[in-house]
Amino acid sequence: MDTIQLETFFAVVKYKNFSKAAEVLNVTQPTVSARIKNLENELDSKLFGKDGKNVALSKEGKVFSHYAENILSIMNHSKEATKHSKYHHIKVGFSPGFSYSFITQLITSILSIEDIEVSIFEGKDSLTLNEQIASGEMDLVFTRNLTSYKPYILSEFLFDDKLVLICGKQHRLANLDMITPEDLEGETLICYQRHAPIWSEIEQQLIGIPNIKRIEVGNNEMVKTVVGNGVGVGITASLGVNEIEKDNLVVKDMRKIETIPFKIFVQYRRDSLIEKPVKQIIYSIINHEISNHF
Repeated sequence: MDTIQLETFFAVVKYKNFSKAAEVLNVTQPTVSARIKNLENELDSKLFGKDGKNVALSKEGKVFSHYAENILSIMNHSKEATKHSKYHHIKVGFSPGFSYSFITQLITSILSIEDIEVSIFEGKDSLTLNEQIASGEMDLVFTRNLTSYKPYILSEFLFDDKLVLICGKQHRLANLDMITPEDLEGETLICYQRHAPIWSEIEQQLIGIPNIKRIEVGNNEMVKTVVGNGVGVGITASLGVNEIEKDNLVVKDMRKIETIPFKIFVQYRRDSLIEKPVKQIIYSIINHEISNHF
C-alpha cells in the first residue's frame, strides 16, 4: 500500500468513475484499474461495486475509506515533517529601533539561503536580548553597544550606527544646517525606550536645556509617525529611518548626540548545527542592503 494507490482510491471515490479518475490523475484507465485491483488484492476485499454507469463503495470499501483517509494524512504529514527536519530553524532577535524596511530587507536577503527557516523578533532591549542568547531562547541577536561575555557566545562588531534628530518638513528646525541640543529648548521630544542605557547618555547632553516636554510612545514606528505628522521632534537611530520615510521626515545630525557611541553587534551561539547558516545570514546582511544604506 502506498500513497499513489490511496490517492487513486480517493479519486475513484470522488468521481465515481475509473475513466474520470484516470483523466484527473493524468494516467490511463487501465492504470487506475490496476492500482485498485492491487489494493483489493492486498486487502483481500472488494472495494467498489457497480452503481448504474458509475461505481460506488462496497461495504468493505466504506470501512477502508475511513482508515485510508487517516493513513494518507499521516503519510503526507510524515513526508512533510521529514522534509522540514533537514531545515535549520533559527530564532533571530533585533534590538528596537531598526526600521521595518530594514527587517524586510533582511528577510529578502536570506531567502536565497537554502534549508533554513527563520523566526524574527523585536526584542525589548539589548540587555534582554543578551539574556535570551545566553539562555538559548535566541540563536542570533543584533544588539546595540552591549555584548554577552559568555564563552559559548560569539560576538562580532558589524558597523557603527548613529543617533539622528528627526522632524517634520515644516518644523522650525527643518532648515537648520546643524542642530544643537540648545535648539530643543521649548520642544516636545517624542521618544521610546527611555529606560534603555542609550537614553541616559542622550539625557546627559540635554541637561540644563529648559522646557523640553518628553512624550514616550510604544516603538520607533510610532515616533516617526507622530513626528512626521508635525508633532514634536524625535531622536532615533539612522538605521531606524528608511528612504521612503524621508519623504515626510527631515533627518538631521545633532551636535553631541551624534557622537554618542551606537555600535551594532551580532551575537550567536557556538553550535555546529546552526553556525554555518547563521554566518550565511550575517554575510547576507552585510552584503545586501546595509552596504547600500551607508
